[in-house]
Amino acid sequence: MTIRSSIHFACAAIAGLLLAACNSTAIRVGGAPEASIKNCVAAAARELRVPPGSIVADKGTTPRDGVYSINLKVGPQGRSAVCTTDENSAVLGVVYKRPE
Repeated sequence: MTIRSSIHFACAAIAGLLLAACNSTAIRVGGAPEASIKNCVAAAARELRVPPGSIVADKGTTPRDGVYSINLKVGPQGRSAVCTTDENSAVLGVVYKRPE
């Protein structure tokens, strides 16, 4: 097998995996995966400079376009924050919510 045919084979295999992922019906509707929640708590602790034990995650989230939104209560006052992750549980961002 030449290098060129190896590259073509690898590209075809990756394309097949991507197509299978796009056609998957296994979407979590009941909330974010546990890994996303753990990653959000860790990221929020770093970003908001509070101990991880002072952050409580609200697990009642639903995915939207492959992005999970996780509501957080931060610190003793329970200040509201939101964390977003992708379908691989990578944190996209953490921000405080505006008071209503």
